[in-house]
Amino acid sequence: MNDFNIKLLTPNDWVLYKLVRLESLLDSPDSFGSTYEQESALSDADWQSRLDLKARGLDAMPLVAQRGGRAVGLAWGVIHAPDVAAAHIYQMWVLPAVRGEGIAKALLHEMTAWALGRKCDQIALAVTTNNAAAFRLYRSSGFIAIGQPTPLRNGSVLMVQPMALNLHSAVERSF
Repeated sequence: MNDFNIKLLTPNDWVLYKLVRLESLLDSPDSFGSTYEQESALSDADWQSRLDLKARGLDAMPLVAQRGGRAVGLAWGVIHAPDVAAAHIYQMWVLPAVRGEGIAKALLHEMTAWALGRKCDQIALAVTTNNAAAFRLYRSSGFIAIGQPTPLRNGSVLMVQPMALNLHSAVERSF
């Protein structure tokens, strides 16, 4: 039995989103293209506008996983026009204390269902090459490495490996 729920973030959830995003950047600074320093400098209006998908003309699905009212996971799905055949996952993170409890898998399941509903052919993401646990999660979920690793950020020695999930295979696997 899962004792967490997954919630679609709306513009009214900007404070919750800000808190969990900043927590993820503090906890896992080597997992994201952005940094805590960059995002903690954003104004409240910036945080609010991030979740106003309609005003931004963005086809996205920002999700938060919650347990007992506390955010314990985060993931963003985005479809970048004009390439509407691919959905992308960003900001994937789970609180260390609850890793291994199925939260990341549940977030990936929601992303897969959303992408299939948008008639995408694949889901793409990038994972830091030194994050073995995340790499194993994605591989066990059907993602395969594509292309060559690239730097996490300009000037970074850390590398990210692009990965993709063929959604037709995911349906066959009953993701």
